[in-house]
Amino acid sequence: MCGAVLAGVLLSGCENATNKATDVRLMNLMDNGLDTKAQERLDARLSKAVARGDKSNDLSGAHGDLQDADTQELGAFLVAALERNPRIGAAAQGINLADARRLNAIFGYLPQVKLILDQSNVNQVVVETDNAVFQQGEAKYPVQTQQLRLEQPIFDLARIFGIQHASNARSLAEVEYIRTVRDVAFEVFDAYVVAGQAKTQSQMLRRRMSLLSRQITSQSVLDESGLGDAIQKSSLASERASLAAEEALNAAKYAEAMGSLARLTGVAVTDVPKLSLPREIVGAERKVSAAQAVATGLQENPLVMAAALTAVGADLERKTALADDFSPVLMAYASIKKEDRADSRFGGGSVTEDTTVGVALTIPLFNATGEGYTMLPATVAARSAVLDYHAQRRELETSIRTTHARLGELNKAMGQAGRAVSAARRALRSEEARSETGQSADIAVAARKLRLEVARERAFFYQSEYLRAWGRLQYLVGADLGNAPL
Repeated sequence: MCGAVLAGVLLSGCENATNKATDVRLMNLMDNGLDTKAQERLDARLSKAVARGDKSNDLSGAHGDLQDADTQELGAFLVAALERNPRIGAAAQGINLADARRLNAIFGYLPQVKLILDQSNVNQVVVETDNAVFQQGEAKYPVQTQQLRLEQPIFDLARIFGIQHASNARSLAEVEYIRTVRDVAFEVFDAYVVAGQAKTQSQMLRRRMSLLSRQITSQSVLDESGLGDAIQKSSLASERASLAAEEALNAAKYAEAMGSLARLTGVAVTDVPKLSLPREIVGAERKVSAAQAVATGLQENPLVMAAALTAVGADLERKTALADDFSPVLMAYASIKKEDRADSRFGGGSVTEDTTVGVALTIPLFNATGEGYTMLPATVAARSAVLDYHAQRRELETSIRTTHARLGELNKAMGQAGRAVSAARRALRSEEARSETGQSADIAVAARKLRLEVARERAFFYQSEYLRAWGRLQYLVGADLGNAPL
């Protein structure tokens, strides 16, 4: 009965301990933040942690501040990202962590040596015995024990698989580093192209707005002579306002891309040069077929390599769990133990020294750890990892084929857009020639220029989208964008 009451009290106390986030406390957190003393402790500990990282040269300020950009070239931004991007720095630390864990796994199969020093006080009273010698047994004395113990695994299958798993994890960390570098490089490349695209489109939109303003002015002149068209003038004003909104949207897109560049590279990016499509890139989809690109991507893309290593690692974890659950363990051991007893129940102390050498064989029979069998969830995890590997391969193949096909269609669009620009330019020259002979008016020339600017804008848009698609294809097949011809 008393035990039940005590258990109820303890349970009630535990329930109360899990309901401390009261409404008043939560509102106070929202209004005032952390407690002042807690914040001071946090700041002090953070300062020490940062100083320790700087001292070890692992977490230098390159990952924590912005520096001014020395140049606006893509190559310089890619180099800066490699040196200053926190994700790349974290991936490098992941390699260090994997190395440390592999070393610990190897230590698991090396001799285990430990020294045990023990100081205790014994107060012993023989309460009841039928041994005549023990009837006088009562003593209070100190005991000093010194023990040197050595253990050496002779056969431990789980530790062997553990070493293999740690080696595989180190390879995975190295691939993850490559993957992170390629991911960041692609993001820098894409942000760079988007920034250049938005900047140039804003300039083109402003030129179109200027031409529309020129047409509106011409309509105003015609209004003074009674030949103006109010509807046409209102239409032009509406179109100019729409272009102004589109230009503002591109300016916002440009600012966002510049922010992404700064975040990825760790440098304060202020501008990017005018974007152009290198000639050697055009027609890339004809130089390499979709099937060839898929074969290269499945072999070189770090994402697939990481998925493969993850599947192998999961299978090694399954083998380790299987060995833990069922495999015998043979362990050799040796110890030297010296014990100094100041007294005993029989009167007088003793100093003993024991040397023990032996071999222990542990055979798991049933539920040896008292926690069931870790092999069961490990087997499911291994199957899931293999499924994920196949899913990654399928997703990569689909992405490569889609991007390759998109390149082809964008190439066609560039061809058609180029012809549209040429036709618009010829029409403008003809209109200008007619204007010089008095057969046309300035408003008509402005309209032709406006059509030419629209055609140029569409041609540039297709070129920049082609460049983005090319960069994505290079990223998918595992190529290094650090050598991108921009």
